[in-house]
Amino acid sequence: MKKIILHMIMLLIVAAKAGHAQNGLYIPPQADIAVLGKDTVGIFCNVKNDGRFGSVKGTVINFYGAKWENSNDALLPDENDYNNSTLRGTGGIFRFLQPKTTNMGAQYIYGGYSAGAKAGASFPNLAIANKNGLLLDDLTDLKVRHTLHFEEGHVLLNGWNLVVGERYPGNITGYSEKSFVVTGTEPGGGFLYREQIGTSDSMVVFPLGASTDSYSPMALTNNGGAPHEMHARVFDSVYQQAVTGAAYTEDYVLKTWNIGGDAAIGHDMTVWLQYDRQQEGSAFSPGRDSSFVARYMAATGWDTLPAQEGISAGRLTSGAPLPNAYMNKRLFSGGLEVNNYLSVTVQNKHGISSEVDLFFEAFRQSRRWVTTRWTAYKERYLLRYELQRRRENEDSFYTVARIAPRAFNGSGQGNKYAYNDDNLYDNWTYYRLKIFGKDGKIFYSPVKPVPWNIEITVGPNPNNGNFRVSTYGIKHQLRMVMRDIAGRIHGTWTITGDTNIATSGLPAGMYLLTFYDKENNNAMVNTIKIEILSN
Repeated sequence: MKKIILHMIMLLIVAAKAGHAQNGLYIPPQADIAVLGKDTVGIFCNVKNDGRFGSVKGTVINFYGAKWENSNDALLPDENDYNNSTLRGTGGIFRFLQPKTTNMGAQYIYGGYSAGAKAGASFPNLAIANKNGLLLDDLTDLKVRHTLHFEEGHVLLNGWNLVVGERYPGNITGYSEKSFVVTGTEPGGGFLYREQIGTSDSMVVFPLGASTDSYSPMALTNNGGAPHEMHARVFDSVYQQAVTGAAYTEDYVLKTWNIGGDAAIGHDMTVWLQYDRQQEGSAFSPGRDSSFVARYMAATGWDTLPAQEGISAGRLTSGAPLPNAYMNKRLFSGGLEVNNYLSVTVQNKHGISSEVDLFFEAFRQSRRWVTTRWTAYKERYLLRYELQRRRENEDSFYTVARIAPRAFNGSGQGNKYAYNDDNLYDNWTYYRLKIFGKDGKIFYSPVKPVPWNIEITVGPNPNNGNFRVSTYGIKHQLRMVMRDIAGRIHGTWTITGDTNIATSGLPAGMYLLTFYDKENNNAMVNTIKIEILSN
């Protein structure tokens, strides 16, 4: 195996390895180079590493090139690899920066790691010193085993993942509102991973932002139980169904934190969310001191809690607490799911009353389905709608659906809602809305009675004069009269439930069957046309 030890102050590489036609430094498979002692090395060209690029603590590799690329089989070993140990904080610093006299934009990195497979190349330590940032190249994740340090600039995930730690959470240092991990503004995208967060790790910070001008970090502690790998990202807006539906614009911080683990966590976890005043919704600021961390639940939507006292200053930064930044925390005593959506919203403690003005209707579509619809012309500080029903033989209303309110659109047309209720029932059903305000108020819509479906069918049709009358939802006896097209009566029958009819001697042609309710003043119920082919 070819091995090259670099002991120099600066390495200037400008040529390509001819056999591979590479513009820059190429480390082929089986090749092994290392920076030892306390040397500082400068690389001014691109790097493609298919072999081993080693380093030890105290060494610095300043990378000025446009792109660093590791293959999945590449290695960047440190003392642990050389000495077969498991120490923390080993290895040199791979520092991404650009010459002071140039502005070449963001640097690219193809990390050669897979967060899903937990395999591939990884750096011992990485420093960001490029004001334009470090951008993850497509189709690859990036892993740093020990320390990720920010001097200036950002790490832009570009839809991929950054993993920090090696059997422990590692360290992230130097982060601030000007230097952090950028996860993207949309609900889908890359995550920042911290490996194996245990009870001894105190508060582990995820310095995140949806964009380079929007710092929204979070932190968590594992309060008991086994260590877990955790990952997080933040994106713009708070949606009715976490990642879909209408966006809330008033009483939320306009950020959603997406937090997950390598498995569902059944023990206590504490989560801190930090946000800037400019990220608050229009109705959030007056109620900030009664705000709390809300979690989205698939069955019920965004949950609600008693107001959290003592909102703290934003201190998830390497420097002094940030002005105009605030931090909320929540203890999840039942643990966290594998995938969680969190945001910050307010309880109303400032005399702002919940209000609602709506039109509600309900009608039967078929024997089985009832459609309920309502248009809300005013929705203020509402928590949720509950659609309730009571059947004729039942004593009280009960909830059949919970619907989250949408952000009030102010268009004058109102927000429109609809829900189809599965209600196969042959008597009266009564529907209403129970509406919960965030201030504890409860409103009710008018009650809407919905009749059952009444059906009369005749078959076969056409027939030879012998047919069956079937009924559904009809409680009374019916009188059926058969007439021809000229209006002449050809017979009268009493119908009770399903009844077989037999006729004889009728000429072929069209006939009308008219049904009357014998117990309701012979009110006409229905008319059905049949065809008799022969009799």
